[in-house]
Formats: sequence, structure tokens, C-alpha cells
Amino acid sequence: MGETTQQAGTVQLHEDALEAAARHVRADRDVLLLGDVGSGRTTLLATLAERLRGTGTAVVSLAAHHGARDLPLAAFSTHPTLRPRSGARWGLAEATTALAEAVGSGPAAVLVDDVHLLDGASAAVVAAVARRHASRVAVVLTAPCGTDVDAAAPDLVRDAVVVRVGPLGVSATSALLAERLGGQVEGHLASVVAGRSGGNPRVAVALVRAAVDAGVVARVSGRWAQTGALDMVRADAVPLGLLADLSETSRRALDVLAWFGLVDLATARRLVGADTLAALDAAGRVAVHEGGREPTVTVSPPALGQVLRLRLSPRAHADLRALADGTLGTGVLPPPALALPAGVDVTGEDATSWPAPQQVAILTESVRTQASQRYRAWLDKRDLATALSLLRLRLLDNFTSIDVDEILQGTVPSPADDPDDLGSYVLLRGQWAAATGGTLRDGMTHDPGPTGRLVLPELEDRVLDALERLYALEPSTVGVADLEGAHVPAPLRDFVLVLQVQAAVETGAPDRALELLDGWGGSRRQHAIGHQLDALRGDALLLAGQVDDAIDWWRERLSAAYDDLSMLGVRLAARGLATGLFVQGDHEGARRTLSVVLQMGRCGPVQSPYDERILALAATLRARRGETDLAAALLDELRATPRPYLPALDFALPWATAEVAYFRSGGAEPPDGEPLWAAGEEQLAVGRLASAALCWSFAPLELTPDRLARLEELCSRTRLTIVRPLVHLHRTISQGTSTEVLAAVAMMRVPGPLVHVALDVARRRAVEEGRGELTEEQVRAVAGPAVAESLGRPQARSAPLTGREAEIAALAREGLSNRQIASRLYLSVRTVESHLYRAMQKLGVSDRALLGELDGAVVATG
Repeated sequence: MGETTQQAGTVQLHEDALEAAARHVRADRDVLLLGDVGSGRTTLLATLAERLRGTGTAVVSLAAHHGARDLPLAAFSTHPTLRPRSGARWGLAEATTALAEAVGSGPAAVLVDDVHLLDGASAAVVAAVARRHASRVAVVLTAPCGTDVDAAAPDLVRDAVVVRVGPLGVSATSALLAERLGGQVEGHLASVVAGRSGGNPRVAVALVRAAVDAGVVARVSGRWAQTGALDMVRADAVPLGLLADLSETSRRALDVLAWFGLVDLATARRLVGADTLAALDAAGRVAVHEGGREPTVTVSPPALGQVLRLRLSPRAHADLRALADGTLGTGVLPPPALALPAGVDVTGEDATSWPAPQQVAILTESVRTQASQRYRAWLDKRDLATALSLLRLRLLDNFTSIDVDEILQGTVPSPADDPDDLGSYVLLRGQWAAATGGTLRDGMTHDPGPTGRLVLPELEDRVLDALERLYALEPSTVGVADLEGAHVPAPLRDFVLVLQVQAAVETGAPDRALELLDGWGGSRRQHAIGHQLDALRGDALLLAGQVDDAIDWWRERLSAAYDDLSMLGVRLAARGLATGLFVQGDHEGARRTLSVVLQMGRCGPVQSPYDERILALAATLRARRGETDLAAALLDELRATPRPYLPALDFALPWATAEVAYFRSGGAEPPDGEPLWAAGEEQLAVGRLASAALCWSFAPLELTPDRLARLEELCSRTRLTIVRPLVHLHRTISQGTSTEVLAAVAMMRVPGPLVHVALDVARRRAVEEGRGELTEEQVRAVAGPAVAESLGRPQARSAPLTGREAEIAALAREGLSNRQIASRLYLSVRTVESHLYRAMQKLGVSDRALLGELDGAVVATG
């Protein structure tokens, strides 16, 4: 949780940037804090001033203002202590003397907010004092991204270290909204707001407040949650700060780009001009995507583009249409050129490595633009192809403004309909029926449209019966055999292949799944089916123990999905990549990968089970970082995720429940593995061998001989290489010596509930074997430092404690409760918990008793 802390009851953001700035000041370096308008630079600067004063540094804070750049010494004339006394002579010399006296003779810092607005005389005074006392006076400046600070105050910024105030992630957005709304926030709401706001705190608050006023965000079961569509919320407060420093030309350009939606860069250059586009890019008001068939650009953050569109009058729409026709040609957009507009900064890196806000802005705007264009096309034609493209955006990508019933009831057949399109349409209609309380059969066989003829010919009852059984909530994977020898219409064969591959995966035969996938030729129109089969290939590789190959596959598919701007493709590939990275032990990489997916929002209603593993991994990773409130919210959302059908590898909920419970306790309580074992029993009873094996393998239990035998027998019936280290660990827990248990633990990349059980057994066995209690050094030598930490023994800190962490740890060591500490320091209890958790992690202790055993100097000097 490095991006969030709290101070005096108000959320203070960007802890990492704050620590970086303080570190540079302590090293006598000047600092320039660059961040978006509304990112919290001013609040960050005030907190930095407080921390510096707490270390004995003299601090002088100056603020510049709009309209004051032409007033000499304006920053001093309005200062409460440096301004001239009535009637006194006042000029550069007097201001310099006043500032020199204020900084004193010891360490000092001069903090200037919005340096780009600082008048020249004030800048000259600050520069003169800083040069005169260079060895002890540091200068800290703030400015919004995109401003020419070199021109505004060249003497001040020339040698300054740039510290960027980055966008908020999901956890920081959750904390911010919880504080502003006065209650816990659902993880989905925090994620979506983080995506739509581009991680900008001012935009996030404005958007949510407008959503509350519009009735689409409300309290549900004690948490603030999204209860309606955010797409039409007119948050007029969003543009106020974001547009303040932009020229009128730039503002008009944003209206144009917002109206167009996602547009290729060459067209954007023709519409608004290369220089204006470059200025908007520098200011962070556009997101640029170089991947895919052509580079594209859109307004950033998405909430800004939404507000600009919603406030356009009919006359403005007509003017923009005329502009487009006059610039590009009437009613026609030219083929996009691949040349980038001059001055636009595009990295050329893989899109998957870009900041989450940029990725989310491009993807969400892509869906919105497609929806707008395709809905107009459907209204003109009402044919199958235009209807199918709209249904995919709603049912797969979850663009909630599309009315599914309107599309289904208004679409008519045409002689030009493609059979693959008809199959996809009928299947989506059946899946929508199953997701809304009906049946797959009814949806596939009954067309509610004007003609009633949009149905698949030659669709046998036998095939429908088998599909219904396989699509039900309690299927047996053996049911795929019911389709052998049946006549499956060609447009449904790819869907049947999905079911067959899922069955192979669930029966523990990843090699058979890969064999089936190798024989798939693919259909150029079955994009959604292709993404599902790609996801299954990655899972099969992972289950077969080919972790590196699985990660490489998912990276390749994720990059391709970004190139295609496919929301479903990105979700499924990112879900798989996060799974592989988690198994490999790269939990930070997994968390970053999931961050983008969460900010995009949920899968569409017919594919909601794909969200389960996303939420399970996200909840577990947040719990492991000490973000227990957000982890609990994500876990609740996992439990509430609709299930029109059972997902392949149905182990996410019981596994995540065990993981979150363990890490929420700080690892201090013995994990409860019985629910996970019981879930495995249920899966085994319906023939889902892989799900059962995963549940039993992950169960944090000291298995009885009977249970161990059942686990080993189950795994012998499958070819799930991935679980072998877990089964080996269970075997050593049950039968091995302390040394053998520790050796098996060493094969695990990170600590967790099962490792906790193993270490408890190893400690007990070591005593029984006459070796005495295991020491931290013995565990570290065999299992490594990450696992040793879960023993709860003090160890060397990986990073120094921040000032606030040291302060809270010292009070906790004295015996104060979290509530007492919160009251004394004017913090929230949750913030105290967060700081104390990080301090204890760095100090290498797992509970307050061990914290009390540490030398007070060790804690205080952190």
C-alpha cells in the first residue's frame, strides 16, 4: 500500500512520491514534483513540510497564483510572515533578506507550489537564497505535467530531481472514496472509478459524487456500490481543473476528439493540428496507443471525454459534423496513415507495459466508439451482422448502455447473412436467456424478432439436450460424450470445441486439451470463441507444468488483444498471465496485470464466470499486501458473481477464501483448510478431477494417512504436473522429517497457509527429533528468507521505516491500541493498521508481543 496513507482524517496520497521527495531533500537535492492537475500535489507538499519540520528542518512555503505572474514579488506580498510591514521599503533586496532570515542557519527547505505561476522577481529571490546557502537549503517545487517550467523558472528547476506524482491505483482509489463517502467501497466500484478517472483523485471524487446524485452509486449491504450505468453520468465538475491551464484552442480540440471517440493519429492531426495534439499529449489530456493496425488517440481520462460529449449541444454536434466533413470529406474517414503527428510522444514499447490509465483509456474508449458507430449502423440496417457486433459489446464486453432486448426484438434476417454470424447470434441469444433466468434451449430456438426466423436449421434435440446439460450449473464433464456422433451445425462446432477442451482440462488431461486445440483451424468471425480457446491453451500448458511456456503464450495473446483493442481478449489473456505470474512467484507482476483488468470493469453477463479467477487472485494479492479491507470487498464480490454456467477449474472461491482469511490474520492464526478440502470432495463427486486436485493440493491441512492416500490416488489418475510440488509437500508434512519438510517448503516460492502448516510441523518434528527448536537461521538456510519470515522471527529489514511507520511502531511497542494511536495522532484506525502492518513487515515481526521484544532504538531509528 505504498501509494496511500492518511493524515488528520484526510486521505494523503502518493506515499512513494512523498518518501522520494523527502529522501532527496535529506541529501541536499532540489526536487520538482510533477503531476496531473488534481493529483494532490499541493496536499503532498503540505505533508512534506510537516515531515521536514518534524526532523528539525526549517521550512518556508510559498504559493503562486493565476493572475499573479505579472506582479513582482507577489509570492512574498501575500505571505503571512514574509510580506512587507506597512510603509516599509520593499524590493528584491528586502525580500531576499527576509527569506534568508526565515531559513535560518540550519537545514532548511523552501517549498514553492505551482512554480509555473511564480512571478519572475519571486523566483529570483528564491534562487539567490538557495545559491547562497546551497549546502543546507533545498528547494522543492510543484507543477502540473505539460507546463514549461524551464521557461517559467529556469534558475530554480535546472538542477532539480524530478519526482512524478503518478496516477492512483485501485487500493488508493478505494481508500480515497471510502474517506469521502464515509464508508467502505465495493472493489468493483473503486476499480472502475480508478479506470475512468485515469487515477486522478479530483476526477475520481467528482465522478462518484455525480454518480451518487444520479442514483447510480448507492450503499448496498453496507458498502458503496455501482447500482446503475456510469456511462451517462454527467459529472460537470470533472473538467473544471483539467481544462484550467489549457488554451481555448486546446479546449476546442478536446471537444472534437471527444466527439470522434477513438480516432487514428493521422486523422487527429488533420482535425486539431499537430502542435495542439502535442500540447494535449504533454498535458496528459490524450492517451496515445501505437499498437494495432494504426496508431490511435483518445481523450484522457475517459471521464473527461464522457463529460465533454454529454455537454455538447445539438448545434455543437452539427458544427463538429461539418468540421469532419470539411476536413476529411463528406461522410467518409480516409484510410488511417501510420505516420505519427509531430511532437506526440509515443514510446514504441509493448502496450502491456504502459501505465494502467493509458491502457484503460484506450480500451474503454474503443468500446464506446464502437458502440456508438454500430448502434447507428444497426438502426439503419437492422441486419444480423450489425446486431451481432452490438450484442458482443454488451454481452461480452459489458457496455451497459446497449439494450439487448431492443436488438433481439428488432433484428431481421437477410439473404446476405453469414452462417457463422447466425450461429454466433443464436448462441449469444441462448446464453443471454440462460443468464437472465431462462434456458439455453429457449434462447437458441426462439427468435423474438419481427420474423421469428433467426434460428439455426437442423439443430437436433439431442444436441440441444447435451448443450443444456453441459451449460447447467451442476454438470458432469462426461456429458461431452453425449455429442459424439451427433450432427452439430457448423456454426456451433467451435463452441462445442470449447466444451470439449474444458472437459479435457477438468478430467486432468491437459495433454488431450492441447491435442484438441492443435487441431482447431479457427474462424475469422468467431473472435470470442478464439479468445476462450486461447485462454484454455494457457491453462492447459500451466496444468502440464509448462509455466514459462504458458506465460509466454499469455503475453503473446495479451499483446495481440491490445492490438485488436479487444476488451474480452485483454481480460482473458491478462487473467491467464496473472495466474502464471502468481504461480511463478512474481506477485507484483500479477498484481499490475490484474490492475488494468479490474479498472476495465467486469466481463459481460454471459461470460461472468471468467471474473471469478480475476477476483480471487486480486483478493489474495491484496490480502498478501496487507490491504485487508479491499481484499474482503473483492472476496464478497467473488461470492456474489453471477453464474450462468460453471467455469473450468472451479476452485477460485474456496481457495481465495482460505488465502484471504489467513493473510487477514497476519499469519498469526492457524489456517482452516477444511472448507477447501470439502470443496474438493464436491468437485470429485461430479467428475471434475482437476478442480478437486487443486482444492485438495492447496488445502492447508496436516493430512491423515487416508486423506494423503486419496490425494495421491486422485493425482495419479490425472496428468497435472503443476500440483506435484504441493502433493510432495503434503507427503512430507504427513511422513517426513523436519529437514525433509523444510526442503519441500523450499520448493514453494512464497509463504502461505500451507507453508504455515508445514513450518509448524517442521518445528514440532525438530523438537521430537532432539534437534531443539528451529532457529530463523536454519529455516533461512534451507527455505530462503521469504519463508523464514512466516516463522514470525525478527530479521533484517528490507527497507527503512518511514517516519510515520516508526512513530506508530514505537507507540504500539509501548502498549497503545490501534484506536489509542489513531486518537493521539489524529489518524483513522485503518491507517494506523496499515502503517503498523508495513512496519512489522519491515521489522520482521508478526505480532505485537514480538514487537515489544525489540530494542526500542531499533524501532525508533527506523
